[in-house]
Amino acid sequence: MDKMKRAFAVLRPKLRKEREKRLFCFYKNGGLVLEDLIASFGARYELPVRSFTAEEIIRATRNFSEQVRQTKMGDMFTGNMGKRLVLVQFYNGLGKDSRWNENASNRIIRDIVMSSQMRHLKNVLQLIGCCLEFEHPAMVYCYATGTEFLVDCLNLPADDGKEILSWRSRIKIASDVANVLVYLHTAFSTPVIFGNLTIDKVIIDQFGDAKLFDFGLSISLPPGELKVENQLRWADVYTDPQCFKSYFVTQKTDVYSLGVLMLMLVTGETDTVMYHTGIKRLIHIRKHVKGYLDNDQLNQIVDPKIMEEVGDNCVHELEQQVLAFLDLAFRCTEHERTSRPDMIDAAKELRQMEKSVYRC
Repeated sequence: MDKMKRAFAVLRPKLRKEREKRLFCFYKNGGLVLEDLIASFGARYELPVRSFTAEEIIRATRNFSEQVRQTKMGDMFTGNMGKRLVLVQFYNGLGKDSRWNENASNRIIRDIVMSSQMRHLKNVLQLIGCCLEFEHPAMVYCYATGTEFLVDCLNLPADDGKEILSWRSRIKIASDVANVLVYLHTAFSTPVIFGNLTIDKVIIDQFGDAKLFDFGLSISLPPGELKVENQLRWADVYTDPQCFKSYFVTQKTDVYSLGVLMLMLVTGETDTVMYHTGIKRLIHIRKHVKGYLDNDQLNQIVDPKIMEEVGDNCVHELEQQVLAFLDLAFRCTEHERTSRPDMIDAAKELRQMEKSVYRC
């Protein structure tokens, strides 16, 4: 009994310190959420998601034991909230990279705020709630058995036994993502730029619907403006090349990233730079694909799994649809922003392609 009393005496200050730390994080992060919410949408908007405690998150994930994804920003875990399967994004690796850590909280807060306002959309991963008691908030999403990350679907070998992504599915994925981007550009008082669309931010649910997530780098255009400076200074190979020059983003920035995603859906590639025949350096996927098309070698760049799904009598029709899809992808990835279609027009074309996918 005396030993137990001494043990509790030792633990009590640690537990008190942990509770104080969580309370501090809760108020700090809660204030940031409220600040971003009001700045973005005004007082008429609310945060329609549940607030979970740290204990609930730890218990639901069995102490973060079921990891399904590791990202630059942290890790993703599956778990259970009662009878509901959930996906928890926990930002535990931020301190390893000061470049990310500097703006980590603002990015996560932005993600919570935007995801909460988009959670009703069919093609957005539904945010159930968040936990503000950790140093960086954790996010809790609705999840389901059979859900896969798009990057894993594209990497799936044809002989794996799982259902591969059909051509119809790939058009639908591009269309689903475009619909979310159209909503961002048109549904709010000023357009919102997603800003950093990449293949690893798309999940495919058990019904084949694409779900977009991670709105942490989204940014609203100032009233009356057509562009806004990207304060975080991000830029990668998915990004509008104009961003490398000025760091200003526009709605056409998202159009460019959609085009890159479309090229990856056609080729089955999960990297945006690669080696090309006759070239001894890495080149961008757009240049890679165009090089083969200019030499009438469509079969060299189309994911073989697409061609394997159709009979000989459908090959020509499928090729014509792939070429039309690539034509839109190339227009979306034009170097000059003025040469790219508006997102709403790209989305309309994709919807039409989805309706007229080969019927033979």
